[in-house]
Amino acid sequence: MKICLCANGSSIHTKRWINYFVDRGHEVHLVSNISYKYKSSKFHILKNYTNNRHLNFFGYCLQIKKIINKIKPDIIHSHYATTYGFLGALSGFHPLIVSVWGSDVLVEPKNSKVFDFFTRYALKKADLIIPMATPKAEFMKNYLIKSFCVPEDKIQRIPWGIDPTIFKRGYKQEVEKLRENLKIQKNTKIILSARHMDPKYGIKYLIKVIPYLTKKYPNTKLIILRGGGSKEYENKMKNLSSKLRVSDKIIFIQKHINTKEMCVYLNLADIFVSLTKTDQFACSLMEGMACGTIPIVSNIEVYQQYLKNKKNALFVEPENPKDIAEKIIYCFKHPEIKNKFYKINRKIIEKDEDWNKNARKMEELYKKLIKLLW
Repeated sequence: MKICLCANGSSIHTKRWINYFVDRGHEVHLVSNISYKYKSSKFHILKNYTNNRHLNFFGYCLQIKKIINKIKPDIIHSHYATTYGFLGALSGFHPLIVSVWGSDVLVEPKNSKVFDFFTRYALKKADLIIPMATPKAEFMKNYLIKSFCVPEDKIQRIPWGIDPTIFKRGYKQEVEKLRENLKIQKNTKIILSARHMDPKYGIKYLIKVIPYLTKKYPNTKLIILRGGGSKEYENKMKNLSSKLRVSDKIIFIQKHINTKEMCVYLNLADIFVSLTKTDQFACSLMEGMACGTIPIVSNIEVYQQYLKNKKNALFVEPENPKDIAEKIIYCFKHPEIKNKFYKINRKIIEKDEDWNKNARKMEELYKKLIKLLW
């Protein structure tokens, strides 16, 4: 197959899809406004002509059809409805698959009439819509039907999942080396935030937790990964930590973390925290589950498909630092729950969220759609 992906070039998810399909012998083209090199794939850049984001987007609209006509793919798969989904729809090419990621349908259409139009247009023109969710996740499917009038038969839920042969317990030597590099003492309690450095992930509330924790557990460290977030927001969070006098308790990691490094961070951590108000079942959360960190997450519906409060996770109110602190302290007082939660969570990942199995399902879906529409 000749596959065209319209997606964020720097995303780890984009990299995984490209590597999988290239390894399977397919010709893969990436269309993106972010330049990023992947093995054996062909890259087509959407050029920026100004420093204005919105004006550049109109420029992308003019470029996309020309690029697609040049590629002549068998199928287009656009990731993130509000942006690349809209651009894929503008190309007029079929078959078109649009993957929704979460904020593109849950948040951005509510904040902007323009983005609402972009999202609705992308979903209307798509031949198939794939939520970035699990087989058991009815939430996103029902939301798309109710909020965007998407026909039920246009929605196909294929979970992306993670690779449990990589994300697992272990990496002892690497963990000790990382501990040494970060200058973390042996018996330190470690909390990890691996979501993007962005306001929607509640980073500021997690930082506000630290003064509560260090009163009882002074030997505590919070590690925050910037990921695909902004340096500007990171600087705001650094200023907040200074204001609260907890800068020495927080480690900000600016560098891009690859898959192997993420496994090591998750094995180093005791607790993984996700404080978003809206989400799909994020891959980073699954990775933490597979590696045995204790999930402390917002009490939102989408997480409840796999996680049960006090059974294999702890639910919190995302804007309540005191509540979050109490749940973290509970974990510190009851270290045995880490292994208890891990046994449950590992089985969930192996059964329903194995990337290798689900990628093959996506490949077969491409073939069926091409056969049906060509």
